[in-house]
Amino acid sequence: MHLDLLDILRCPFCGGRLNLVTSLFHRTSDDTISDGVIGCECCVFPVVDGIPVMHLQGSAVAAREAIEAEAPDRALLAMVGAENDKAAEAFTEAAASATSTYRDIVNSLGDGFEGGYFLYRFSDPTYVVADAVVRAVAGTVLAGGGRALDVCGGSGHLTRALVPLSTPAPVMADLFYTKLWLARRYTAPGAVPVCCDANIPLPFARGAFDYAMCSDALMFVWMKRLVVGEMLRAVDGSPRATVLVNHAHNQLVWSPSHGNTLTVSGYRQLFQPAVPRAFGESALLEEIVQSGRIDLARVDSEAQLSQDAAFTLIGTKVEEVFRSHAVPPPQQYSGEWSINPLYQVDRDAGQLRLTFRFPSDDYEYEFGACRRYLPQSATVDAAALAALQAGTPQPALDDLIRRRVIVSLPQRYV
Repeated sequence: MHLDLLDILRCPFCGGRLNLVTSLFHRTSDDTISDGVIGCECCVFPVVDGIPVMHLQGSAVAAREAIEAEAPDRALLAMVGAENDKAAEAFTEAAASATSTYRDIVNSLGDGFEGGYFLYRFSDPTYVVADAVVRAVAGTVLAGGGRALDVCGGSGHLTRALVPLSTPAPVMADLFYTKLWLARRYTAPGAVPVCCDANIPLPFARGAFDYAMCSDALMFVWMKRLVVGEMLRAVDGSPRATVLVNHAHNQLVWSPSHGNTLTVSGYRQLFQPAVPRAFGESALLEEIVQSGRIDLARVDSEAQLSQDAAFTLIGTKVEEVFRSHAVPPPQQYSGEWSINPLYQVDRDAGQLRLTFRFPSDDYEYEFGACRRYLPQSATVDAAALAALQAGTPQPALDDLIRRRVIVSLPQRYV
């Protein structure tokens, strides 16, 4: 945790500024805090392996007590949720290895950690739409500079798109410490992780950001009015203040991971007094597949929206957002071009023969629309892929990149 984060970090309960409690155990170097305790007038919070934990749930209390006992390694295990010595040993061994992959860490956490489908995240339809919308909206709002906040950012898959757009670095906030830890190490290096609970006030100063978003998560937050209000507070005062909600499930249309949903009217009311524009995501996906564009100038009728399974809502006065945007090809970001993990790869001389397969029936049921752009089979020239991975553009592979047969994965992802 860089010390300048304290400029915008606030206690979620009293709103007070926070400082390092130097009378307690702490590990610092230059202008960073690796482990320690930060406090305001009413509360103290642990900083665990460089990530501030801004809530008072049991794991946070256990982590703080471990740090006070000068046992930061035990604090990390408390936040990761290692339930026994075997689990703690598996995670510690995987975390200590410089060659461990994202998949290795996920596997070390056991079956209870919801990481399986994230391995295929970069080509599922939800992500394809959200990534296009985020790059269009944040790319417009932050074009002249400005800071982004990703609320309920999970493992950082969409935060990754904000890293090259946000100045200073984007903040990713989530209740699940382990996801933030994974994001910092693999998915969104360069972003600033903060562990906090969206069901209480966000631990940030008013107006600390210019752009705030919550993607594929609002229907799983009980205090929806609070979290949207808090995002509006976080961007209050910015001339380019923008709040984006991606993939909010429609109460009127069932989906496999339905959550606690609202109608489009209900979601709009969360933004009051702002009036967001709402877009049906099936239409956005159709535009991406058919034309490589998203039209944020169009107005979906209430009848159309009522039949869509999920919505995107954009609250901003930045009118340049509401136009047709070309969807740029997927960027490399920080990572490497790889064959989409949804494909089985067979080598045939200098060719890679790819065969699509769903990892599970559940995945097919929820994300089957990926077949709109992922072919059943494909052939990739191995030498061309190697050249692309070495940094040389390969026009012959552009269509496979556009269709996400070849994807930009974080380093050591699978």
